[in-house]
Amino acid sequence: MRRYLAGIYFQWELLMRKKYIVALASASALSISTAVFAQSANPAQTADKTSDYTLQGSTVKPVISPQAKVAPYEISGTSFSGTAKASEVILTTPVNASAAPIKTQSGIYFYPSVFVGFGTNDNLQSSSINQVSSSFVNIAPELVAELKHKGDRYTALVSVNNTNYASSSSDNYTNSEITIAGDNYFTSRARAGWSVGQVNGNDPRGSNNRPLSAEPDRWHTTNLNGRIIYGAPEAQGRIEIALGSSAKTYDNNRINTAIADLTANTLGATLFYRLSSRTQALAELRSTKTNYVSSLATDSNTERRIYGGMTWEATAATTGTIKIGNLSKEFDRVNKTNFNGGSWEIAGRWKPLSYTSVDLLTTRTTADATGVGDYNLNTSVDLIWNHNWNRALSTRVSIGTLDVDFGGTSRKDTATNFAFSAEYAWLRWLKVGIDLATTDNKTNAVTGAFKRTVSMVTLNASL
Repeated sequence: MRRYLAGIYFQWELLMRKKYIVALASASALSISTAVFAQSANPAQTADKTSDYTLQGSTVKPVISPQAKVAPYEISGTSFSGTAKASEVILTTPVNASAAPIKTQSGIYFYPSVFVGFGTNDNLQSSSINQVSSSFVNIAPELVAELKHKGDRYTALVSVNNTNYASSSSDNYTNSEITIAGDNYFTSRARAGWSVGQVNGNDPRGSNNRPLSAEPDRWHTTNLNGRIIYGAPEAQGRIEIALGSSAKTYDNNRINTAIADLTANTLGATLFYRLSSRTQALAELRSTKTNYVSSLATDSNTERRIYGGMTWEATAATTGTIKIGNLSKEFDRVNKTNFNGGSWEIAGRWKPLSYTSVDLLTTRTTADATGVGDYNLNTSVDLIWNHNWNRALSTRVSIGTLDVDFGGTSRKDTATNFAFSAEYAWLRWLKVGIDLATTDNKTNAVTGAFKRTVSMVTLNASL
Protein backbone atom coordinates (compact mmCIF):
# COMPACT_ATOMS: atom_id res chain seq x y z
CA MET A 1 0.00 0.00 0.00
CA ARG A 2 2.81 2.39 0.86
CA ARG A 3 4.56 1.85 -2.52
CA TYR A 4 1.28 2.37 -4.34
CA LEU A 5 0.57 5.68 -2.58
CA ALA A 6 4.18 6.75 -3.03
CA GLY A 7 3.83 6.26 -6.77
CA ILE A 8 0.73 8.44 -6.85
CA TYR A 9 2.36 11.32 -5.01
CA PHE A 10 5.88 11.08 -6.48
CA GLN A 11 5.10 12.81 -9.78
CA TRP A 12 2.93 15.40 -8.07
CA GLU A 13 5.65 16.20 -5.57
CA LEU A 14 8.29 16.68 -8.28
CA LEU A 15 5.99 19.19 -9.96
CA MET A 16 4.87 21.01 -6.85
CA ARG A 17 7.73 20.96 -4.41
CA LYS A 18 9.22 24.28 -5.54
CA LYS A 19 5.78 25.92 -5.53
CA TYR A 20 5.09 24.45 -2.10
CA ILE A 21 8.23 25.90 -0.56
CA VAL A 22 7.59 29.29 -2.18
CA ALA A 23 4.02 29.27 -0.87
CA LEU A 24 5.20 28.48 2.64
CA ALA A 25 7.76 31.25 2.54
CA SER A 26 5.25 33.78 1.19
CA ALA A 27 2.65 32.84 3.77
CA SER A 28 5.26 33.14 6.52
CA ALA A 29 6.16 36.68 5.48
CA LEU A 30 2.48 37.59 5.27
CA SER A 31 1.79 36.19 8.72
CA ILE A 32 4.63 38.11 10.38
CA SER A 33 3.41 41.44 9.02
CA THR A 34 -0.21 40.59 9.81
CA ALA A 35 0.66 39.47 13.35
CA VAL A 36 2.02 42.93 14.08
CA PHE A 37 -0.70 45.06 12.51
CA ALA A 38 -3.90 43.01 12.06
CA GLN A 39 -6.68 41.87 14.33
CA SER A 40 -7.92 38.30 14.42
CA ALA A 41 -11.18 36.51 13.91
CA ASN A 42 -12.22 33.59 15.98
CA PRO A 43 -15.97 33.17 15.51
CA ALA A 44 -18.04 32.46 18.57
CA GLN A 45 -18.15 28.70 18.34
CA THR A 46 -14.59 28.02 17.21
CA ALA A 47 -13.26 30.47 19.77
CA ASP A 48 -14.22 27.98 22.45
CA LYS A 49 -11.15 25.95 21.49
CA THR A 50 -8.94 27.83 23.89
CA SER A 51 -5.23 28.18 23.44
CA ASP A 52 -4.32 25.89 26.32
CA TYR A 53 -6.98 23.25 26.15
CA THR A 54 -8.59 21.28 23.37
CA LEU A 55 -11.35 18.76 23.93
CA GLN A 56 -13.24 17.16 21.06
CA GLY A 57 -15.98 14.57 21.13
CA SER A 58 -18.53 13.04 18.83
CA THR A 59 -20.58 15.65 17.00
CA VAL A 60 -23.93 15.08 18.65
CA LYS A 61 -24.82 18.74 19.06
CA PRO A 62 -26.95 20.54 16.47
CA VAL A 63 -25.29 23.25 14.44
CA ILE A 64 -26.45 26.46 16.11
CA SER A 65 -24.14 29.17 14.81
CA PRO A 66 -23.66 30.44 11.25
CA GLN A 67 -20.07 31.18 12.22
CA ALA A 68 -19.23 27.65 13.33
CA LYS A 69 -17.05 25.44 11.18
CA VAL A 70 -18.87 22.19 11.87
CA ALA A 71 -19.09 18.98 9.86
CA PRO A 72 -22.40 17.21 10.55
CA TYR A 73 -20.78 13.78 10.80
CA GLU A 74 -17.26 14.47 11.97
CA ILE A 75 -15.96 11.43 13.82
CA SER A 76 -13.01 12.28 16.01
CA GLY A 77 -11.70 10.82 19.22
CA THR A 78 -11.38 12.89 22.35
CA SER A 79 -8.07 14.72 22.61
CA PHE A 80 -6.53 16.65 25.47
CA SER A 81 -3.53 18.91 25.04
CA GLY A 82 -1.80 21.87 26.57
CA THR A 83 -2.81 22.35 30.23
CA ALA A 84 0.15 23.53 32.29
CA LYS A 85 2.68 22.29 29.75
CA ALA A 86 3.78 24.15 26.63
CA SER A 87 2.17 22.68 23.53
CA GLU A 88 4.48 21.11 20.96
CA VAL A 89 2.22 22.40 18.16
CA ILE A 90 1.18 26.06 17.96
CA LEU A 91 -0.96 26.41 14.80
CA THR A 92 0.41 23.76 12.45
CA THR A 93 -1.57 20.58 11.79
CA PRO A 94 -0.67 17.72 14.16
CA VAL A 95 0.07 14.29 12.69
CA ASN A 96 -0.16 10.78 14.04
CA ALA A 97 3.20 9.91 15.58
CA SER A 98 2.72 6.22 14.78
CA ALA A 99 1.98 6.78 11.09
CA ALA A 100 4.45 5.79 8.38
CA PRO A 101 4.61 8.84 6.10
CA ILE A 102 5.88 9.10 2.55
CA LYS A 103 9.26 10.84 2.66
CA THR A 104 10.51 12.77 -0.36
CA GLN A 105 14.00 13.83 -1.36
CA SER A 106 13.12 17.45 -0.64
CA GLY A 107 12.52 16.61 3.02
CA ILE A 108 8.73 16.91 2.84
CA TYR A 109 6.71 14.21 4.60
CA PHE A 110 3.24 13.29 3.33
CA TYR A 111 0.59 11.85 5.67
CA PRO A 112 -2.39 10.62 3.61
CA SER A 113 -5.49 9.22 5.30
CA VAL A 114 -9.11 8.51 4.48
CA PHE A 115 -12.28 8.14 6.54
CA VAL A 116 -15.28 6.20 5.21
CA GLY A 117 -18.60 5.95 6.99
CA PHE A 118 -21.75 3.99 6.11
CA GLY A 119 -24.75 5.00 8.19
CA THR A 120 -28.33 6.14 8.64
CA ASN A 121 -29.88 9.38 9.84
CA ASP A 122 -33.55 9.18 10.87
CA ASN A 123 -34.13 12.96 10.86
CA LEU A 124 -31.97 14.76 8.31
CA GLN A 125 -33.58 18.16 8.75
CA SER A 126 -33.97 18.12 12.56
CA SER A 127 -37.74 18.40 12.24
CA SER A 128 -40.64 17.37 14.47
CA ILE A 129 -42.94 16.78 11.47
CA ASN A 130 -42.46 15.22 8.02
CA GLN A 131 -39.17 13.71 9.10
CA VAL A 132 -36.80 12.63 6.33
CA SER A 133 -34.78 9.47 6.98
CA SER A 134 -31.98 8.16 4.81
CA SER A 135 -28.91 6.01 4.67
CA PHE A 136 -25.72 7.77 3.64
CA VAL A 137 -22.09 7.31 2.65
CA ASN A 138 -19.48 9.71 4.01
CA ILE A 139 -16.01 9.78 2.42
CA ALA A 140 -13.36 12.14 3.79
CA PRO A 141 -9.80 11.89 2.40
CA GLU A 142 -7.08 14.07 3.91
CA LEU A 143 -3.48 14.85 3.08
CA VAL A 144 -1.04 16.60 5.41
CA ALA A 145 2.37 17.71 4.15
CA GLU A 146 5.03 18.45 6.75
CA LEU A 147 8.36 20.24 6.41
CA LYS A 148 10.82 20.82 9.26
CA HIS A 149 13.60 23.35 8.84
CA LYS A 150 16.07 24.53 11.49
CA GLY A 151 13.68 23.87 14.35
CA ASP A 152 10.65 25.41 12.61
CA ARG A 153 7.70 23.35 11.38
CA TYR A 154 5.45 23.97 8.36
CA THR A 155 2.37 22.05 7.28
CA ALA A 156 -0.12 22.10 4.43
CA LEU A 157 -3.53 20.49 4.90
CA VAL A 158 -5.88 19.49 2.09
CA SER A 159 -9.11 17.70 2.95
CA VAL A 160 -12.45 16.86 1.36
CA ASN A 161 -15.62 15.70 3.13
CA ASN A 162 -18.36 14.30 0.88
CA THR A 163 -21.70 12.87 2.04
CA ASN A 164 -24.36 11.38 -0.22
CA TYR A 165 -27.85 10.41 0.99
CA ALA A 166 -29.65 7.55 -0.71
CA SER A 167 -33.16 8.92 -0.09
CA SER A 168 -32.54 12.67 -0.10
CA SER A 169 -30.03 13.80 -2.69
CA SER A 170 -31.01 17.43 -2.02
CA ASP A 171 -29.10 17.18 1.27
CA ASN A 172 -25.86 15.94 -0.32
CA TYR A 173 -22.81 18.09 0.31
CA THR A 174 -19.09 18.34 -0.35
CA ASN A 175 -16.95 20.34 2.06
CA SER A 176 -13.25 21.05 1.65
CA GLU A 177 -10.37 22.80 3.36
CA ILE A 178 -6.90 23.93 2.40
CA THR A 179 -4.67 25.48 5.06
CA ILE A 180 -0.98 26.35 5.19
CA ALA A 181 0.56 26.92 8.62
CA GLY A 182 3.89 27.43 10.32
CA ASP A 183 5.36 27.27 13.81
CA ASN A 184 8.46 29.43 14.14
CA TYR A 185 10.86 29.36 17.10
CA PHE A 186 13.02 32.48 17.31
CA THR A 187 14.64 32.12 20.74
CA SER A 188 14.12 30.01 23.84
CA ARG A 189 11.56 32.61 24.93
CA ALA A 190 9.94 33.81 21.69
CA ARG A 191 7.90 31.72 19.26
CA ALA A 192 4.92 32.23 16.97
CA GLY A 193 2.43 30.30 14.92
CA TRP A 194 0.48 31.35 11.85
CA SER A 195 -2.05 29.85 9.46
CA VAL A 196 -3.85 30.95 6.31
CA GLY A 197 -6.48 29.01 4.42
CA GLN A 198 -9.95 28.59 3.03
CA VAL A 199 -12.83 26.40 4.14
CA ASN A 200 -15.79 25.46 1.94
CA GLY A 201 -18.65 24.29 4.12
CA ASN A 202 -22.41 24.21 4.47
CA ASP A 203 -25.26 24.64 6.93
CA PRO A 204 -27.35 21.44 6.73
CA ARG A 205 -31.03 22.02 6.12
CA GLY A 206 -32.82 22.42 9.43
CA SER A 207 -29.63 23.26 11.35
CA ASN A 208 -30.66 26.91 11.82
CA ASN A 209 -33.77 29.05 11.89
CA ARG A 210 -33.61 30.36 8.34
CA PRO A 211 -36.37 29.24 5.93
CA LEU A 212 -35.85 25.71 4.59
CA SER A 213 -34.29 25.87 1.11
CA ALA A 214 -34.11 23.29 -1.65
CA GLU A 215 -30.50 22.48 -0.72
CA PRO A 216 -28.06 23.15 2.14
CA ASP A 217 -26.72 26.68 2.51
CA ARG A 218 -23.18 26.54 1.11
CA TRP A 219 -20.51 29.02 2.20
CA HIS A 220 -16.79 29.63 2.13
CA THR A 221 -14.49 31.37 4.59
CA THR A 222 -11.02 32.82 4.17
CA ASN A 223 -9.09 32.65 7.44
CA LEU A 224 -5.87 34.20 8.70
CA ASN A 225 -4.75 33.43 12.25
CA GLY A 226 -1.66 34.04 14.33
CA ARG A 227 -0.35 33.45 17.82
CA ILE A 228 2.66 35.11 19.42
CA ILE A 229 4.15 33.56 22.58
CA TYR A 230 6.77 35.13 24.81
CA GLY A 231 8.15 33.28 27.79
CA ALA A 232 10.10 30.06 28.13
CA PRO A 233 8.04 26.93 28.87
CA GLU A 234 9.27 26.79 32.47
CA ALA A 235 9.48 30.56 33.06
CA GLN A 236 7.68 32.31 35.91
CA GLY A 237 5.49 34.19 33.45
CA ARG A 238 4.31 33.80 29.88
CA ILE A 239 2.11 35.86 27.57
CA GLU A 240 0.24 34.65 24.50
CA ILE A 241 -1.37 36.97 21.95
CA ALA A 242 -3.89 35.50 19.51
CA LEU A 243 -5.09 37.38 16.46
CA GLY A 244 -6.46 36.81 13.00
CA SER A 245 -9.20 37.64 10.55
CA SER A 246 -11.88 35.76 8.63
CA ALA A 247 -14.51 36.54 6.01
CA LYS A 248 -17.53 34.32 5.43
CA THR A 249 -19.64 34.44 2.27
CA TYR A 250 -22.64 32.30 1.36
CA ASP A 251 -22.63 30.90 -2.17
CA ASN A 252 -26.28 29.92 -2.76
CA ASN A 253 -29.84 30.48 -1.51
CA ARG A 254 -28.95 34.16 -1.52
CA ILE A 255 -32.51 35.32 -0.91
CA ASN A 256 -32.10 33.98 2.64
CA THR A 257 -28.33 33.89 3.16
CA ALA A 258 -27.08 37.21 1.75
CA ILE A 259 -27.93 38.84 5.06
CA ALA A 260 -25.55 36.40 6.85
CA ASP A 261 -22.31 37.33 5.02
CA LEU A 262 -19.82 38.66 7.55
CA THR A 263 -16.27 39.54 8.48
CA ALA A 264 -14.93 38.92 11.96
CA ASN A 265 -11.77 40.13 13.69
CA THR A 266 -10.50 38.97 17.06
CA LEU A 267 -7.68 40.07 19.35
CA GLY A 268 -6.94 38.13 22.51
CA ALA A 269 -4.21 38.01 25.13
CA THR A 270 -3.58 35.49 27.91
CA LEU A 271 -1.10 36.01 30.75
CA PHE A 272 0.17 32.96 32.64
CA TYR A 273 1.89 33.11 36.03
CA ARG A 274 3.50 30.00 37.47
CA LEU A 275 2.34 29.10 40.97
CA SER A 276 4.19 25.78 41.09
CA SER A 277 5.84 23.33 38.76
CA ARG A 278 2.41 21.94 37.82
CA THR A 279 0.05 24.92 38.21
CA GLN A 280 -0.30 28.30 36.53
CA ALA A 281 -2.73 31.14 37.17
CA LEU A 282 -4.07 32.92 34.10
CA ALA A 283 -5.84 36.11 33.05
CA GLU A 284 -7.38 36.48 29.61
CA LEU A 285 -8.91 39.27 27.52
CA ARG A 286 -10.63 38.52 24.20
CA SER A 287 -12.51 40.85 21.85
CA THR A 288 -14.31 39.91 18.62
CA LYS A 289 -15.76 42.47 16.21
CA THR A 290 -18.27 40.97 13.76
CA ASN A 291 -19.50 43.06 10.83
CA TYR A 292 -22.34 41.87 8.62
CA VAL A 293 -21.91 42.98 5.02
CA SER A 294 -25.54 43.52 3.98
CA SER A 295 -27.12 46.93 4.60
CA LEU A 296 -30.23 45.03 5.72
CA ALA A 297 -28.37 43.12 8.45
CA THR A 298 -28.82 44.21 12.05
CA ASP A 299 -26.49 41.74 13.80
CA SER A 300 -23.12 43.56 13.67
CA ASN A 301 -21.72 43.41 17.19
CA THR A 302 -18.71 43.43 19.48
CA GLU A 303 -18.15 40.58 21.92
CA ARG A 304 -15.71 40.92 24.84
CA ARG A 305 -14.60 38.29 27.34
CA ILE A 306 -12.62 38.82 30.55
CA TYR A 307 -11.49 35.63 32.27
CA GLY A 308 -9.45 34.64 35.27
CA GLY A 309 -8.51 31.12 36.26
CA MET A 310 -5.82 28.50 36.25
CA THR A 311 -4.45 25.55 34.35
CA TRP A 312 -2.95 22.63 36.17
CA GLU A 313 -1.53 19.16 36.11
CA ALA A 314 -1.96 18.42 39.80
CA THR A 315 -0.97 14.79 39.47
CA ALA A 316 -0.42 12.32 36.67
CA ALA A 317 -4.14 11.53 36.95
CA THR A 318 -5.66 15.04 37.04
CA THR A 319 -5.27 17.88 34.54
CA GLY A 320 -7.45 20.75 33.46
CA THR A 321 -8.14 24.40 32.78
CA ILE A 322 -10.68 26.75 34.41
CA LYS A 323 -11.62 30.14 32.99
CA ILE A 324 -14.39 32.14 34.69
CA GLY A 325 -15.38 35.72 34.08
CA ASN A 326 -17.66 38.11 32.25
CA LEU A 327 -18.91 38.21 28.66
CA SER A 328 -20.59 41.15 26.95
CA LYS A 329 -22.18 41.27 23.51
CA GLU A 330 -23.06 44.76 22.28
CA PHE A 331 -24.85 45.39 18.99
CA ASP A 332 -24.30 48.36 16.72
CA ARG A 333 -28.08 48.84 16.37
CA VAL A 334 -29.80 50.38 19.38
CA ASN A 335 -32.97 48.31 18.89
CA LYS A 336 -31.15 45.05 19.62
CA THR A 337 -30.95 43.33 23.01
CA ASN A 338 -27.39 43.31 24.37
CA PHE A 339 -25.99 40.67 26.72
CA ASN A 340 -23.78 41.18 29.76
CA GLY A 341 -23.28 38.32 32.20
CA GLY A 342 -21.22 35.47 33.55
CA SER A 343 -19.25 33.20 31.23
CA TRP A 344 -16.91 30.28 31.67
CA GLU A 345 -14.79 27.69 29.88
CA ILE A 346 -13.99 24.74 32.14
CA ALA A 347 -12.41 21.44 31.14
CA GLY A 348 -10.75 18.69 33.10
CA ARG A 349 -9.51 15.15 32.76
CA TRP A 350 -9.34 12.46 35.41
CA LYS A 351 -7.14 9.52 34.44
CA PRO A 352 -7.21 6.98 37.29
CA LEU A 353 -5.57 4.30 35.12
CA SER A 354 -3.29 4.44 32.11
CA TYR A 355 -6.00 2.96 29.89
CA THR A 356 -9.06 4.90 31.00
CA SER A 357 -10.01 8.57 31.42
CA VAL A 358 -13.03 10.75 32.16
CA ASP A 359 -13.35 14.25 30.67
CA LEU A 360 -15.64 17.04 31.85
CA LEU A 361 -16.27 20.08 29.67
CA THR A 362 -18.65 22.95 30.37
CA THR A 363 -18.97 26.35 28.69
CA ARG A 364 -21.28 29.36 28.71
CA THR A 365 -20.88 31.53 25.62
CA THR A 366 -22.90 33.53 23.11
CA ALA A 367 -23.38 33.05 19.38
CA ASP A 368 -25.04 35.17 16.73
CA ALA A 369 -28.70 34.45 15.99
CA THR A 370 -29.82 32.54 12.90
CA GLY A 371 -33.38 33.78 12.54
CA VAL A 372 -34.84 33.78 16.07
CA GLY A 373 -33.96 36.33 18.74
CA ASP A 374 -31.04 38.74 18.88
CA TYR A 375 -28.40 36.19 19.94
CA ASN A 376 -28.01 32.68 21.36
CA LEU A 377 -26.77 32.14 24.91
CA ASN A 378 -25.38 28.59 24.94
CA THR A 379 -24.67 26.65 28.13
CA SER A 380 -23.23 23.18 27.61
CA VAL A 381 -22.08 20.35 29.87
CA ASP A 382 -20.43 17.20 28.50
CA LEU A 383 -19.11 14.12 30.28
CA ILE A 384 -16.95 11.75 28.23
CA TRP A 385 -15.49 8.36 29.17
CA ASN A 386 -12.64 6.95 27.09
CA HIS A 387 -11.43 3.40 27.66
CA ASN A 388 -8.82 1.20 25.99
CA TRP A 389 -9.83 -2.41 26.54
CA ASN A 390 -6.62 -3.69 24.98
CA ARG A 391 -4.09 -2.52 22.42
CA ALA A 392 -6.60 -2.82 19.60
CA LEU A 393 -10.05 -2.02 21.05
CA SER A 394 -11.11 1.36 22.44
CA THR A 395 -14.49 2.92 23.23
CA ARG A 396 -15.88 6.36 23.95
CA VAL A 397 -19.16 7.16 25.71
CA SER A 398 -20.42 10.72 26.10
CA ILE A 399 -23.52 12.36 27.49
CA GLY A 400 -24.27 16.05 27.56
CA THR A 401 -26.80 18.84 27.55
CA LEU A 402 -26.98 22.07 25.57
CA ASP A 403 -29.27 24.87 26.79
CA VAL A 404 -29.94 27.66 24.30
CA ASP A 405 -31.61 30.91 25.39
CA PHE A 406 -32.71 33.08 22.47
CA GLY A 407 -31.90 36.64 23.55
CA GLY A 408 -34.75 39.11 23.33
CA THR A 409 -37.39 36.34 23.34
CA SER A 410 -38.85 33.87 25.84
CA ARG A 411 -37.76 30.86 23.81
CA LYS A 412 -35.47 28.29 25.39
CA ASP A 413 -34.23 25.00 23.90
CA THR A 414 -32.63 22.10 25.78
CA ALA A 415 -30.89 19.33 23.87
CA THR A 416 -29.84 16.08 25.53
CA ASN A 417 -27.11 14.29 23.60
CA PHE A 418 -25.73 10.78 23.89
CA ALA A 419 -22.98 9.18 21.85
CA PHE A 420 -21.18 5.84 21.80
CA SER A 421 -18.32 4.79 19.57
CA ALA A 422 -16.02 1.78 19.43
CA GLU A 423 -12.89 1.45 17.33
CA TYR A 424 -10.83 -1.64 16.61
CA ALA A 425 -7.31 -1.46 15.15
CA TRP A 426 -7.56 -4.32 12.69
CA LEU A 427 -4.15 -3.48 11.22
CA ARG A 428 -1.61 -0.84 12.16
CA TRP A 429 -2.89 1.38 9.35
CA LEU A 430 -6.57 0.36 9.34
CA LYS A 431 -9.21 0.90 12.03
CA VAL A 432 -12.85 -0.18 11.90
CA GLY A 433 -15.55 1.10 14.19
CA ILE A 434 -19.14 1.90 14.98
CA ASP A 435 -20.63 5.22 16.00
CA LEU A 436 -24.05 6.04 17.47
CA ALA A 437 -25.30 9.54 18.35
CA THR A 438 -28.74 10.63 19.56
CA THR A 439 -30.18 14.09 20.17
CA ASP A 440 -33.44 14.97 21.93
CA ASN A 441 -34.14 18.69 21.58
CA LYS A 442 -37.00 20.14 23.65
CA THR A 443 -38.32 23.69 23.37
CA ASN A 444 -41.03 25.94 24.78
CA ALA A 445 -41.69 27.30 21.27
CA VAL A 446 -44.41 26.03 18.93
CA THR A 447 -41.80 24.49 16.63
CA GLY A 448 -38.19 23.48 17.17
CA ALA A 449 -38.50 20.23 19.12
CA PHE A 450 -36.99 17.18 17.44
CA LYS A 451 -35.32 13.84 18.00
CA ARG A 452 -32.52 12.42 15.87
CA THR A 453 -30.46 9.24 15.80
CA VAL A 454 -27.39 8.81 13.62
CA SER A 455 -25.60 5.46 13.40
CA MET A 456 -22.56 4.59 11.35
CA VAL A 457 -20.00 1.90 10.55
CA THR A 458 -16.61 3.50 10.01
CA LEU A 459 -13.24 2.80 8.40
CA ASN A 460 -10.10 4.87 9.11
CA ALA A 461 -7.10 4.17 6.90
CA SER A 462 -3.65 5.76 6.90
CA LEU A 463 -0.09 4.75 6.09
